[in-house]
Amino acid sequence: MNVFSTLSDSARRWPKRPAVIDGAGTLDYQSLWREVEALRAQLDGLGLREGQGVGVLAANGRAFIISMLAVLGCGGVMMPLYHQLKRGEIEQMLACAPLAGIVAESSDLLPDGAASRELRLLNGTRLCFSRIAGAAPGAMVPWVQDAAFLRFTSGTTGAAKGVVVTHEGALERIRAANAGLALGCEDRVLWILPMAYHFIVSVVLYLEVGAAIVVCPDHLAETVLETAARHEATFLYAAPMHVRALAADASRRRLPATCRRVLSVSSRLHPQVARDFLARYGVPVAQGYGIIEVGLPVLNLEQAAERPEAIGRPLPGFAAAILDEALKPVGDGQTGQLAVRGPGMFAGYLSPPLAREAVLSDGWFLTGDLAHRDRDGLFTIDGRSKSVINVAGHKVFPEDVAAVLDQHPAVWRSRVTTRPHPRLGEIVHADVQLREGRLPVGTEDLLAFCRRRLSGYKVPASIALVEEIELTPSGKVRHG
Repeated sequence: MNVFSTLSDSARRWPKRPAVIDGAGTLDYQSLWREVEALRAQLDGLGLREGQGVGVLAANGRAFIISMLAVLGCGGVMMPLYHQLKRGEIEQMLACAPLAGIVAESSDLLPDGAASRELRLLNGTRLCFSRIAGAAPGAMVPWVQDAAFLRFTSGTTGAAKGVVVTHEGALERIRAANAGLALGCEDRVLWILPMAYHFIVSVVLYLEVGAAIVVCPDHLAETVLETAARHEATFLYAAPMHVRALAADASRRRLPATCRRVLSVSSRLHPQVARDFLARYGVPVAQGYGIIEVGLPVLNLEQAAERPEAIGRPLPGFAAAILDEALKPVGDGQTGQLAVRGPGMFAGYLSPPLAREAVLSDGWFLTGDLAHRDRDGLFTIDGRSKSVINVAGHKVFPEDVAAVLDQHPAVWRSRVTTRPHPRLGEIVHADVQLREGRLPVGTEDLLAFCRRRLSGYKVPASIALVEEIELTPSGKVRHG
């Protein structure tokens, strides 16, 4: 089983169907295959060998997809690099992941001393391949057979870890996910999320089933709606921030009638935002629970409208459980750690090298998320285990507080953390970044907003207005 071969199969089955629609136009599957083969040959000529790690540093679009597949075609291990990372962040990753080189749209962010060679796509687009000085000539992950992908976790509650996924694991997980998503060659997926953080159970899946990937040029609600209408999108794959922006859109523009499904992933979606979106567009937002170590094991497919707060039930082939600190199952309605298992799980961590078997507990992957299951079998995320705030014995999930603050019309995003307190142990603090162009709002207004919606112990003891809230490389707020 090989991810690279899925594209050749798709090119034979759907040669003239659109594969990628972006700012450069439409690329059909046959043309995509030719581009990948041409770039693969160039990389092979530069001495890229099986098992070597190669980073791909590109914005959303055909260059990212072509580069990803060309690296896999050479037998390399592909590591996506978000194109908005800072140089220091890239150097930090390279210190953990001994890449042989990086395929990039621009050499501006590449490490100093990297020797670059020009690459060209068939349409004339210029890329560059930079050898990393001092890189070892052998396989990057010699202890994993058939390694295909390396991706660092978001690191919302600690240091990011390099997750290794094999070709077989990738194909297993996308096929398991599509047992629920049921995507096919007639679908046109409107793409907003960073490809660098969403590629196995998304980009690779779409290419295997012959769907078209419509790349949205930016995140603005008006652009999303215009692009969806122009290309008759059938499926919107987004994050809560995009759903919230669309729900708040004041225009009369609608999603096209072709858009039957909207999936929100990457972090918890506030149920009121989902209700507002449904009222605005007539399409329910299904939450999905995705994690790089496992894939997309849980989806709320049947009850997205009635139960928007839930991430859903495990897909066929997957299992999920709520465990206590002793790793024993808890009863329905009780909060515990979410554990999952199923097809396509990761092979292990890169550094220090840890095989999957050394990480799992009785076959379960412990996600670090706190959740509960109701009597109907629906799972709902409550927060992160490492970010829980203890206020005089009361547990506060920072995500709950942030979700309320983010509902304020003047708030762009918020970060909820803890401060020590001599009597209560801990208290809640929030940093708030306001929306540009809105009327100014004071901290007392925000506190009053919270008091009307939160239990007293959850209300922040202090709020600070900040210019910017720093996000993790995958675009998440680091709470706790």
